[in-house]
Amino acid sequence: PAPPGSSGAGGPGASTTKDDVSRSGGAAGSGTVRAPLRVYNNSTITGLAARAAADFRNAGWQVEEVGNYPSGIIPTSTVYYRPGTAEQQAAQALGTQFGLRVEPRFQGLDEASPGLIVIATNDYRGR
Repeated sequence: PAPPGSSGAGGPGASTTKDDVSRSGGAAGSGTVRAPLRVYNNSTITGLAARAAADFRNAGWQVEEVGNYPSGIIPTSTVYYRPGTAEQQAAQALGTQFGLRVEPRFQGLDEASPGLIVIATNDYRGR
């Protein structure tokens, strides 16, 4: 189901290919599971997705796309993953690192390309 306040319609990407999740030592050598990210702005703050993407890249995450998410209102900055994949562990790591809510993809994101989807809202604080 779509999150509260979201239309759940549309959504970025459109592919259902194999997992693209890797294990990385990261800056701290923690062995964190990583997945490629797509970062979308769902706020009134111009350039928020680009700022968040820079934060993620500086922390060693691979950002593949930056843009806007116009398909509904997301209530809080959230990282979305595909249930039943290694993305969940990567999403938990990213969420913990950046104070993001972690949720399974909802209808409208469920058919997007593999990898994590971060939707940044007005409450995104970064690092």
